[in-house]
Amino acid sequence: MIRKIVPFLAVLLVLSTLLNVTPAEASTKQDQLVTEAKKHIGVPYRWGGTTTSGFDCSGYMQYVFNQIGVSLPRTTGQMYNTGTSVSKSNLQVGDLVFFNTSGSGVSHAGIYIGSSQFIHSSSSRGVSIASINDPHYWGSRYIGAKRVLPEEKPQPVRVLGAGEYHDVATNHWAYSPIRNLSNQNIISGYGNDRFVPNDQLTRAQVAALLVRATGLATPTKTNAFSDVPESHWASADISAADRAGYFDYLPGSTFNPNEAVTRDEIAVLFAAAFELSASSSSSFPDVDSSNWAYNEISALKANGIVHGFADGTYRPNSNLTRAEFASILFQALN
Repeated sequence: MIRKIVPFLAVLLVLSTLLNVTPAEASTKQDQLVTEAKKHIGVPYRWGGTTTSGFDCSGYMQYVFNQIGVSLPRTTGQMYNTGTSVSKSNLQVGDLVFFNTSGSGVSHAGIYIGSSQFIHSSSSRGVSIASINDPHYWGSRYIGAKRVLPEEKPQPVRVLGAGEYHDVATNHWAYSPIRNLSNQNIISGYGNDRFVPNDQLTRAQVAALLVRATGLATPTKTNAFSDVPESHWASADISAADRAGYFDYLPGSTFNPNEAVTRDEIAVLFAAAFELSASSSSSFPDVDSSNWAYNEISALKANGIVHGFADGTYRPNSNLTRAEFASILFQALN
């Protein structure tokens, strides 16, 4: 039988204060471009290369821009004839920068990433970062730049209702659980009206949430695990949860408080904290009887607390997100 969840305000405090990192604003095309470009640092140069096994300079640029939905022509010369010309003093992140390395016009190009730096596929170093003002080579060979990224106009700010967040749209799969639990002061987002639904939860954070949700008394002495000193912010909660048997599945004397909680682990924790069981096996196609959390996952499914993904799977080894935790907690409460 599911034990009633008690101190709602305590859970609110955990989610709003213990998880109080400030999330980044929604990324722009420029942000996405730089992130994608840097993913491939170290990929070797390959003449005619257009894949992650090896790039030439234009193949690399075309690939990176394609990943953010912007099409570029294939060759450096063709790229030089596209977009809008930009002066060196007016460069912006994402602009294409061009060089004459052969003595006969445009022969090399890269992507400007700010602070006088550009990222490119160099014939000697592969995908790497260099300065457009490098006095030993690139500075004297720089010949121009083109802007190809579309101008991004500010989007109107969504007017939020009670329990809503800017990063949880009304069509988000966990919109209803997040909104309802927020309206009940059971969970909370961040100070800038964002919930950050895809952030992961650590084992220490989940321990604190479960202890406060189930009303476990916290001990005055806390030395359950060798890697959780009494000065740790969640030491009392971790000790209380451990004494209640929530973490009996952990081997040895270490807790790893900052480790991300997986979906199979949350099933074990919820089954223990809310005293869940299943009268018969009822699991998912990717969770067979050999899985260490098979019985607990079956219990959560049998009690209607988890339903799996659209393809019918549970994905036990995936890390738990804040949205998934909200959904599971909402189902447990209802």
